[in-house]
Amino acid sequence: MPVTEAAWRPRLRDSVIVQTDGGTLLFLCLADRTVKRFACDPFVKDVVRLLDGTRSIGEIGALARGDDPEAEQRVAEVVQILAEERLLSRTRDPERDFRLLGEERAGFYDRQLRLFQDFCDEGLAPETSGVGLQRRVDGATAAVCGVGGIGGWVALALAVAGVGRIRLCDFDRVERSNLTRQVVFRVGDVGAPKVEAAAARLREANPYVEVETFDRRIGGAGDLEDVVAGADVVVGAADLPTPNDVAGWVSEACWPRVPHIMGTGYAYHIGVLGTSIVPGRTACWACVRAETFADHGRDGMETVVGKREKAGAMGALCGLVGNILAWEALRLIAGLPPALGGRWSEVDFWPLEIRSRAVPRRPGCPTCGT
Repeated sequence: MPVTEAAWRPRLRDSVIVQTDGGTLLFLCLADRTVKRFACDPFVKDVVRLLDGTRSIGEIGALARGDDPEAEQRVAEVVQILAEERLLSRTRDPERDFRLLGEERAGFYDRQLRLFQDFCDEGLAPETSGVGLQRRVDGATAAVCGVGGIGGWVALALAVAGVGRIRLCDFDRVERSNLTRQVVFRVGDVGAPKVEAAAARLREANPYVEVETFDRRIGGAGDLEDVVAGADVVVGAADLPTPNDVAGWVSEACWPRVPHIMGTGYAYHIGVLGTSIVPGRTACWACVRAETFADHGRDGMETVVGKREKAGAMGALCGLVGNILAWEALRLIAGLPPALGGRWSEVDFWPLEIRSRAVPRRPGCPTCGT
C-alpha cells in the first residue's frame, strides 16, 4: 500500500530483528541472513519501535514527535525507505488473516502460514498474505508416481503442507527391506499394497487432505492419463521397468499441460534431484535426455556389467532428496519460482554439495522447440 494512504498501518516483517549501535540501526533479516544498516536519530528509532501494524502514519508521528507539524512527513519518509528495502510486511494483521481459514486450520498450519507470509513480504509471491498461498496449496492436486524411498517422503511432505488432493500411483507391495527408508510404511504394512498403506498414513498425518490411490503397474503414457489429468504438479519417482522408461512415459502423459518433476532418484551417496519441467518455460524431458544421455560417450557403449538389482540406501538420505523435491513441488503449486527448472541437479551427500548443470531448450526440439 502506498505510504501516502492515511489508512495504512505499517508493520515490520516478523523475520526482521532491529538493533541499535549508537547512531546506526541494524536490520537483521533472518530470512536470508542479510544485515541492512541505516544512520538514524532518536526520532527514527522511536518510529521503528512503533511499526507494529496498529497505528497509521499520522498516529506514529504524533507519538514520536508530539505536535511537530513535520512529524508525519518524516514518518512517511522513513516508512518509504523501509518499504523499498522490503523490511515491512504486506499485511498489518497476519493473525487476523490466518483466521480466515478457520480457527482449526489456522492453528494446524500456523508456522507454515508465517513462512508463506514472509515469502509474500519479500515479494517472491503475487499474494499479499500467506493465506493466499495456503489457499493455492489447499486447492491443488498433486500426483506422485512411485511411492517408495523418494515418493513416500514427497507424498508425506505434500500432505502435511495441505495439498488438497494427492494421487498415489504404484503397483508394488510393502517389503520388510522398505521400512528403513520408506517413511510412510510400518511393520504391520508388510505385504499390503503400497498405495493403500501410504494413503492411510497421509490421512492420519493431515485430516484436511484427500488421497486417491491407483494400484497400477505403469507400462506406457496411457496408463497415466487419469493419474495426471487436471493435476497442478506431478512428481516422477518410479523406477520399474527402468527409471528412464517411466520418466519418459510420465513426461509424455503430462505434456503439454502439467508441470512435472523428472529424473529423481538415489543410490549410495548420490541423490538425483533431476529437473522441473514447466511446459512453455523450461526444457522438456527430450531436451534433458539429449543433454545428458551422451555423457562420456555412454550412448554408444556396450554394457559389460549392468546396474545391480539392489543399491545402497538410507532413510536419512532418501528423506533429504524427497523433501527437496516436495519443496520444489510446493513452489510450483504456490506460484513461486521453481528452483530446479532449466537445469539438472544432483546432491552429493558426502560433502553435502548440490551440483547442477544448465539444460537449455533446444530450438529444434520436436517437443518444446519453437
